[in-house]
Amino acid sequence: MPELDLLEQIAARVKLRPGVAIGIGDDAAVLAGDPAMVATHDLLIEDVHFRASTDFHDLGPKALAVNLSDLAAMGAEPVAALVGLGLPEGRGEVADLYAGMEALAARVGATIAGGDLTAAPCLVIAVTALGRLSRGTAPVCRGGGRPGDWICVTGAVGGAAAGLLALEDPAVGASLAPEAVRRQLRPQPRLAEGRLLREAGAHAMLDVSDGVALDALRLARASGLGAEVDLELLPLGPGVAEVAGRTGRDAQLLAATGGDDYELLVALPAATAIAVAPRLPAGLTRIGRLTGGEPRLRLLRGGREVTPERLGWEHDV
Repeated sequence: MPELDLLEQIAARVKLRPGVAIGIGDDAAVLAGDPAMVATHDLLIEDVHFRASTDFHDLGPKALAVNLSDLAAMGAEPVAALVGLGLPEGRGEVADLYAGMEALAARVGATIAGGDLTAAPCLVIAVTALGRLSRGTAPVCRGGGRPGDWICVTGAVGGAAAGLLALEDPAVGASLAPEAVRRQLRPQPRLAEGRLLREAGAHAMLDVSDGVALDALRLARASGLGAEVDLELLPLGPGVAEVAGRTGRDAQLLAATGGDDYELLVALPAATAIAVAPRLPAGLTRIGRLTGGEPRLRLLRGGREVTPERLGWEHDV
């Protein structure tokens, strides 16, 4: 069953109670209060999200970064993280994993405040990240987009997907695209960008974890709108064109559907986008717009609709 279908079933069976302002269905839950707190939880599982050969110095910060990215998508400031580890016998590099995680936590001002350890048949890293919104402010959710809003993305996309290909395909090789490999192993959560976009009045936002195309569709559906994304406007990350050429792939489609970028996808008025873009450390690029009508995504190139084999990465659970 597709992951989103299962999430809808779960959401239909649980109730929102006092103390929680936003529950299942967004990048993070929001706990009521002033300032409001934001909570998110992600898993990394060996041979699902990473290979057993992945260095623990890379796994630690990535496990924390993918959770911090959810906080960024709500415009929140990170406060703390709780880390759960399922450890198979013989995996003794836990200190290396925490060293990398702590380095990232220190850089963003968060504390690794606790967690749990247990034996497991494979390595499992489960992180809960907690963040805080500024007093008197509300989070940016997925469902606030409006017809005519520009769809924009921070930074560049496709690098992580290209990096994964470079790591796993001997015909490519990591040396072809070292920056793309870094994007795959060490994603950078766009926390400053998330806060600035919230302060600027962004209507809707989520992080690009499963691919620009699929996540643009999710934003559109949450807003009850359609979306158009122009492949020719996508800011391709370093190494994307080189890896695509070596592997016979379409560079723009690789960037649109590859996933793992952990950039921010945001819907906001054109004037707001133009005003805030110069202030964002990673930059901001318009890639499409929200439209009225049926909640669907149109991928365009040269004015014509393109239909890829898949829009992004979806787990079957």
